[in-house]
Amino acid sequence: MSRLNPELKKIIRWARQAPAPEAPVMPLGFESRVLRACQSSSSNDDAFRVWQGAVWKSAWAAATVLLVGLTVLAVQRLGSKSAYDFSPAYEVVSTELIP
Repeated sequence: MSRLNPELKKIIRWARQAPAPEAPVMPLGFESRVLRACQSSSSNDDAFRVWQGAVWKSAWAAATVLLVGLTVLAVQRLGSKSAYDFSPAYEVVSTELIP
C-alpha cells in the first residue's frame, strides 16, 4: 500500500536508528573568560553608547524642529492672499495652531 521506494524506506529506517548527537562540552574556565572579556569591554562601550544616544536624540530633535518650521511656513504660504503678503510666524502660530 505504501508508495515509497523500498530503498528510501531503508534509508529512513537507518536514520531513525542513528544515535543522537551529543551536546558539545565547553572547556573549563570558558565562562569566566567570556564574562571577564565582556566586563572589560563594557567600560569602553558605555561612553560610546552615551555619545551615540546623544547624537541620535539631537538628530531627532533637529528633524522635529525642521518639520515644525516647514509646517508653519506651508500654513503661512497657503493662508496668504497675495504672494507678497507674509504675516509674521508668531501670528500664524497664534491664529492657526493655538486656539
